[in-house]
Amino acid sequence: MTFSIRRKLFVLLAGLTTVVLTGVLTQVTASLSAAILRKVRFDFGQTERTFQRVQRLRYENLLDAAYLIGESATFKANVSLLDPATVYQAVRDIAVMTRADLLIVTDADGQLLAWFGNEDRFGEELTHRPSIARALRDEARPNEGLPELWHTEEGLYQVASVPVLLNYDTLIGTLTLGARLTQEDGASGLMGESEIDITFVSDKKLVDTTVPGLVASDIGSFGDRSASRIDLVVSSLQPSDVFETSFAGEEVFAFVSPLGFGEPAFYVATARKSRELQLLADLRDSIYLTGLLSLLITIVLAFGLGRRVTQPILNLVGGMNQVTAGDLSVKLEATTDDEIGLLTNTFNAMIGNLRERLQLMKYVGSHTLDMIQQTDGGDVPLGGSRHELAVLFTDIRGFTSFSEKRQPEEVITMLNRYLGFQAQIVQECEGSVDKFVGDEMMALFTGASALDHAVDCAQRIMRRVEQEQASEQEQASEQEQASDPAPIHIGVGINCGPAILGNMGAQNRMDYTAIGATVNLGARLVQVAGPGQILVPAELLVQLSTPVRVCQCQAMSFKGLSEQIDVAEIAFELRKDEDE
Repeated sequence: MTFSIRRKLFVLLAGLTTVVLTGVLTQVTASLSAAILRKVRFDFGQTERTFQRVQRLRYENLLDAAYLIGESATFKANVSLLDPATVYQAVRDIAVMTRADLLIVTDADGQLLAWFGNEDRFGEELTHRPSIARALRDEARPNEGLPELWHTEEGLYQVASVPVLLNYDTLIGTLTLGARLTQEDGASGLMGESEIDITFVSDKKLVDTTVPGLVASDIGSFGDRSASRIDLVVSSLQPSDVFETSFAGEEVFAFVSPLGFGEPAFYVATARKSRELQLLADLRDSIYLTGLLSLLITIVLAFGLGRRVTQPILNLVGGMNQVTAGDLSVKLEATTDDEIGLLTNTFNAMIGNLRERLQLMKYVGSHTLDMIQQTDGGDVPLGGSRHELAVLFTDIRGFTSFSEKRQPEEVITMLNRYLGFQAQIVQECEGSVDKFVGDEMMALFTGASALDHAVDCAQRIMRRVEQEQASEQEQASEQEQASDPAPIHIGVGINCGPAILGNMGAQNRMDYTAIGATVNLGARLVQVAGPGQILVPAELLVQLSTPVRVCQCQAMSFKGLSEQIDVAEIAFELRKDEDE
């Protein structure tokens, strides 16, 4: 059977379409599968970070409440009586106020004095509970990133135990507060609005789950298949990597993470593969449909294009057959402007040359014909760390009085001018502007000379303000000065010490900034700084390599600080070089 050009063209186009679609499908499948797996890992990581953040906050709340109750003189007096009835009455009153789910008091030997909700329960030995044992020894809690758990008949609790001390040094008992992992803060709370199902398991028993229809046998089957992975998670208190498995009869992506320490408890986060891979399945279906349509179009194009290409060639073949038969009167019509049309015109030119040669053969000898026949031819070849830093806060004083008598455009112009030269001075003093908040500025200085640079920056800002005021007074008329008696001044607060520098915030808005007690005190200082004042904690003055003149030093109280702080006001003088 002759394999015509039309058939060859059809096979070529169909094969090319198949190869392209197969390559696209393979590449898209691989890329999308990797992207889906990265998304699953990211979603699981978000779930883990949310869980740790919530549990850490809940533990801190429990610990604060426990310490607060343990410092109550009335509570200490009741515990020191060692009378279960008296202690239970105190526990009941405290439970009403704190709304704790678990509230337990022991004596100094770890013997139960009161268990809220179980009035008749006392005298038990509770030193086997790690939290109570540590409280009796007044030791810090290990594994700060994970909660401590108790599993009782009533459920799974996160707990915090503290020692109860008389006169700050005599142990008279322990106090334990606990928060139960309920629907709101358990599996459902951790799941939130996401599509990741959460299952809480403690001691191989189902505690809470968001998976519909999940039963105890499903937990057992999962535990058998993933025993080594679960044992490693529980022993190391570290989450597992994402893996694929079967859970409750469905194929899922999953990872296992510890719920806390003290109990063999963990949670399983699962994402159904059918849901996560739905996009890939839909894309495959679309590619298959596109491939089928492309193949149909290829068939139509192959026959249509084949006919258009092969028909002129067949006409050439017919013309050549006539020439072979000796008919040199053949002339074909070129129906296209492509190479085939050119070939047709060349064929017609060749036939014309043959006719001329036949005529010439009548006038020349054979040797002349041999020379003519000797012609040459050839083809014409084609992708939050800790730092010691100084923080500087500035705040424009007199801004309200200035704004009251001026248009908004003039106020904005003033702000831009004053904040502009402040930012320039910060940069000249090897600092960095962290943010502007209204008429306030926050700047950061790092390195061994951070405090010196911050103080120098504050003094230069103050001197620049004096220059600005002098220039404005020279330019303003007496009438303008009389109508605007409140000039613009700046108050400055400086502090230096450890802070966390990094990114802060929701993976949708962060902010790279510094946070910590050092920053908070700096902000408090600028709030009390008067016009033209530079306030610095007095204890920092000894760290300055360049001596400064102190105008005054006084003890101040600040919100959030339990003790007063000696605050020094640093003087500044207008230098001749800057005045010029």
